[in-house]
Amino acid sequence: MAQNNNSIKNRPVKQFGGSTRKTIGENGNHFLKQMIGETRTDISACYQCERCTNACPVSHFMDIKPHHVVRHIQLGWRTELLKSTTIWVCLSCEMCSTYCPNDVDIAEVNNHLRNLAAHSSIHPKESALAVFHQTFMEQLQKYGRINEFRLINAYNLKPGILKNKIKTGTLKEEIQLGLSLFKKGKLKLIPRKSRAIKEIRDLYRHKRGDIV
Repeated sequence: MAQNNNSIKNRPVKQFGGSTRKTIGENGNHFLKQMIGETRTDISACYQCERCTNACPVSHFMDIKPHHVVRHIQLGWRTELLKSTTIWVCLSCEMCSTYCPNDVDIAEVNNHLRNLAAHSSIHPKESALAVFHQTFMEQLQKYGRINEFRLINAYNLKPGILKNKIKTGTLKEEIQLGLSLFKKGKLKLIPRKSRAIKEIRDLYRHKRGDIV
């Protein structure tokens, strides 16, 4: 009987998609404190009710569910999060944040993780989405607002993007959609800079830590 108990005791317990169970705080709480400070949301208030995951319209495409994202931060699993599909699949629709009973802004957490991943050496799991995010931020910093025509052109010029669109046939679909939007006056060809361009650039630099 004692031998059987030891066998059960030493057996690894699996969770979070197959990773071995770990104790909260064993990796330190540096990452948790960093995320709380930079997102200004009380991540520690999450008690895993799963309402965020149930409200998320794309949770079935995620390898780490929204409530598990918060748990990963509490456990200090930074690398696993930055390597995940979840941060790129997230639509930023804020349904998760809206349904959280403790006002944990999970949408902002995902957005911040996406920015961390974009500026890290970790290869993104969803490379096309990561390139689009980077292009979006570049255009926002340049003009202070987004012009869809200029954004898509800049995105298509990134390495491998246009080639992949031609191969999959999505380029033809995008051209047809663009022509349709242009005819309806919904697509502006010439971008205009925002009057608050200086403030937007300062905010962007501050987020990256270039200025205090």
